[in-house]
Amino acid sequence: MNNGRMQTLLRWTLIAIGALPLAVLHGLGWLLGNLLWLAPNKLKRITQLHLQRCFPQWPQAQRNHVARRSLIESAKAVAESPAIWFGSQRRLSRWLDDENTQAQVRTLLANGKGVILLTPHLGSWEIAGQFLAAIGDLTLLYKPQKGAADTVILRGRARNSRAHPVPTSAAGVKELLGALRRGEMIGILPDHDPPESSSTRFAPLFGVQANTMDLVGKLALRMNAPVWLIVAERLPWAGGFRFHLQAVPMEITDPEYGTQVLNRTLETCISRWPQQYWWSYKRYRRQPPGAADFYRDI
Repeated sequence: MNNGRMQTLLRWTLIAIGALPLAVLHGLGWLLGNLLWLAPNKLKRITQLHLQRCFPQWPQAQRNHVARRSLIESAKAVAESPAIWFGSQRRLSRWLDDENTQAQVRTLLANGKGVILLTPHLGSWEIAGQFLAAIGDLTLLYKPQKGAADTVILRGRARNSRAHPVPTSAAGVKELLGALRRGEMIGILPDHDPPESSSTRFAPLFGVQANTMDLVGKLALRMNAPVWLIVAERLPWAGGFRFHLQAVPMEITDPEYGTQVLNRTLETCISRWPQQYWWSYKRYRRQPPGAADFYRDI
C-alpha cells in the first residue's frame, strides 16, 4: 500500500475512533492501562524505574499506585487523541470552555511581546494546544513522526486554522521567533530528551541529570517574552478537562542556570499530578559523559 492510501486509511480510522464518546475512549484507556500494569512489559518497567529513582522517599505502595494510574492516564491520552484531532467541533468547543483561563491567556497576550507556553507530557497535552489555538495564533514546535502518521497527526493538530505546527529544526525555530515578534503565542514540549544536534545542558530533574533544551531560555531572553506552563488536567469519569497556568520564573533566561530553573518548575507541576505524567517515556536516555546507562537494567 502506497503512502497516500496509508494516510487515507489511517485518517478515516482515527475519524471513526474520534466519533466515540469520551467515556468509551477513556474506558478503553483504563482497560489498556490495567493490562499494561498486570502484564510484564517494558513500559511498566520504565515507569517503575522512574518513580523509584525520582521519588525514593515514597513508600512502595504509593509508587505502585502512581505507576498504575500513570499507565492508565497515558493510555487515555492515546485513546482520546483522535477525538481531539478529528472529533465533533461542537464537543471539542465544550471541552475548551474555560473562561477564567482564557482570560488569563488574553491578559498575557495584551503586553504585545508574545507568550512562550510550555506543555509537558502531563494530562492531555494534545488538547492544551487546541485550547490555546482557540484564543489566538499558536506556532507549535513538534517532532516529526515517521511514515504516514506524520501527515495525519499534523492535520489533526492543525484543525484550528490558527494552529501552526513547525518542525524541530532551524527553520522551525525561525518560525517561533517570527511569531513572538508578532506578539503571538508559541508552544513547546519542554520535557523531551532533545537530539544531539540540539543546544542542550544537563540539569537535575527529580535528582537525576536530564538532557534539557536551553531553547526556551534563549527565546525568552532574546524576545523579552514571558514563559508559562499550561496543563490540561484530565478529569475523572470522562468529566472533560480543566486548564491550569503556572508562571516560569524569568531566571530561565540565565545562560548558566536557566535549564535548572525550567526543570525545577516542571518538578513542581508534575508533583501536583504525578499520576497524569508520562512516566513511561525514556526521559533520561542521554546522560553526562562517563555516567552509567540509566536504563541498563530495563
